[in-house]
Amino acid sequence: MALCLGIDTGGTYTDAVLMDDEIHSILASAKSLTTYPDPIHGIREVMDKLPLDLLEKVSTVSVSTTLSTNTVLENRGDAAALILIGDSKILDFGNQNEVQNYILVSGGHNSDGNESAPLDLQSIEAFVSSVQHKVSAFAVSSYFSVRNPEHEFITKDLIQKLTSENGRSPHPVVCGHELAQSLGAYERGVTAYLNAMLLPTTNRFINAVVSEIKRRGLNADIKILKCNGAVSGIEEAMRKPVESIFSGPAASLLGASFLSGNDTCVMVDVGGTSTDISLIDGGFPDISDNGAIVGGWKTKVRAIHMETSALGGDSQIWIRLPSVSDSSVKDKLLFGPLRVIPICRAASLYPTVFETLLGRWFSDRFRFNEFVQPIRFYIRSGTPATDLRADEQMIYNRIKEDIPISIIDLMWGLSYIPNDILHSLVSKKLVTMIGFTPTDVLHVLGDYNEFNTEASVAAAGIIASFLDIDPMDLCRYLKQAFAFKMAQELVHFLAEKGVSDNSENIAVSARSKILNTKSSFEAPTDPNLFSTPVFKESVKSILSFKKPLLKFKLNIPVVLIGGPVKAYVGDLQTFLDAEILTPDYFEVGNAVGSLVGKIAKRVDISVHLVRSESRYVLKSIGYIVYFPGGRCSFVNRDDALEYARNLGKQLIMDYMESESVLSERVEFNMFEEDISTSKGALPIITKLVFEGYAKNVF
Repeated sequence: MALCLGIDTGGTYTDAVLMDDEIHSILASAKSLTTYPDPIHGIREVMDKLPLDLLEKVSTVSVSTTLSTNTVLENRGDAAALILIGDSKILDFGNQNEVQNYILVSGGHNSDGNESAPLDLQSIEAFVSSVQHKVSAFAVSSYFSVRNPEHEFITKDLIQKLTSENGRSPHPVVCGHELAQSLGAYERGVTAYLNAMLLPTTNRFINAVVSEIKRRGLNADIKILKCNGAVSGIEEAMRKPVESIFSGPAASLLGASFLSGNDTCVMVDVGGTSTDISLIDGGFPDISDNGAIVGGWKTKVRAIHMETSALGGDSQIWIRLPSVSDSSVKDKLLFGPLRVIPICRAASLYPTVFETLLGRWFSDRFRFNEFVQPIRFYIRSGTPATDLRADEQMIYNRIKEDIPISIIDLMWGLSYIPNDILHSLVSKKLVTMIGFTPTDVLHVLGDYNEFNTEASVAAAGIIASFLDIDPMDLCRYLKQAFAFKMAQELVHFLAEKGVSDNSENIAVSARSKILNTKSSFEAPTDPNLFSTPVFKESVKSILSFKKPLLKFKLNIPVVLIGGPVKAYVGDLQTFLDAEILTPDYFEVGNAVGSLVGKIAKRVDISVHLVRSESRYVLKSIGYIVYFPGGRCSFVNRDDALEYARNLGKQLIMDYMESESVLSERVEFNMFEEDISTSKGALPIITKLVFEGYAKNVF
């Protein structure tokens, strides 16, 4: 019996499942807290909880991780340098203030792939020489490199030559055309830069995973889940770590589909920091037309289409400053967006938290804000503190690394409230806050009992005293408010996709069966309609009716994944008319999803008609085939198309061979689209999309 091990390192927990790849059943599962900044410790802990006799039979390991996402969001990547090649009037790098080592030089090509300006090698050489000892990798993106990557290749060769002098290993160099074939030199530059920044961190992580698997004596094939729901081998994952951004939500979506037995469903994943919503159609994730956006960086990374709200189980619940307009509890309480350690979990780790709750708390309601609350503790995060101002250093010194300090003790003897200082220390991730959260609410109501329930009850009583409400009534309201926000985001997401019982003009077209660029639920309506304030307020108003005369009916199953989501099913059903599912093992759905991803490859090739440059006579003089990494010229169209078709399939099969997939296991699809200036005219462009996929495990 061959078994498979799926591992997911999430924001709060690291999950693992052991599955039988023949009968598709889960034999064992485990959870451990994710460890920062190095998640490998959490992986070791969760593997230790699995039965040793089953673990020894593992032949495949698949991993999904938030490492790349968190590294970018927290700006913890290794130093990298970026070289952009093109006209400075056209190629404006908007995030240049975020990049310390950056240069824009002349060069690049035009839309036909012809050189638009000579490459400025002298400036590149001077730049590389000046920064090579400051950075660990280089990124290069040239204008229209998808039409002709020659300048990227020349620059890459030069960098490797310069950085390998005196017997050193050359610096890694990432080229934009290697990561994306769509137009947009700026976005390709961002993608290449982030990839270069992530290389050392990802390589350390993957090497640690490989070492751990070998240390346990497992002879297993290791795969990494990508953000489009496909998996890759460790070699590709180490070359292209940027493609693992948002692999966690992709794992959730695949796991939701597999566990519920629904090839088409919408998934809601409630994590510690956020709630993610995404869609799977016919067994394949719905992929966004736009590249993934992470930490304000717009990339060319193809990722699942996802709606994310800053609302999770660890989102802080806090009392805002009193106002004369306050008329109810909902006017006085706010959710998030900051994440904190729940009171119940902190009290389990640090008994002094519960002891403090029983005796002392901050009571000046006219000074409440996100960082000062009646129940608020601070503890150092473990991140080294450097370059602090004197006032920041003074507050930081009061906060300990092993014992949380309450806000009232932190401010003891101060003549002011250090709001700005606390904000700064939290933003720099030097300290972590402990506070009341939706996880505490569920502990109070008895829906979840993982940690110290008594501490959650005590905290709820203190907060309720400031709001003149019974603690149980407060928690019932907060639970329903959380479910309300989930329902609101779900309706927004599905409305945007055109899925509702009132969608009459649904445009269903023959789309790709893998790595979809568009959903078969796409409706021919104004896409901006659903993001308007009027629409959002209408949804909110309808969901808010105490005795609703109508409900939003969803014609697609809703699968809940992660943590104690089952507790919200009843409240969600008061807002939505939908089939809401919490399948068995929903709490480890991400780990299951890491095993469900397919081995997949997509190749885009285009054939362009080339005309004479005469302004008086437009005459066809040939065709150019543009493909990943190059181009080729032909005299007639038939030869060009035959070359493109054969090349596309060969590139797919070459990739599958590199992933150790036998040719008979590969399913292959090809799609062609002609673009003409008028009906009946010779196509000026023929776009060809090649797709191949094979199952990883299931």
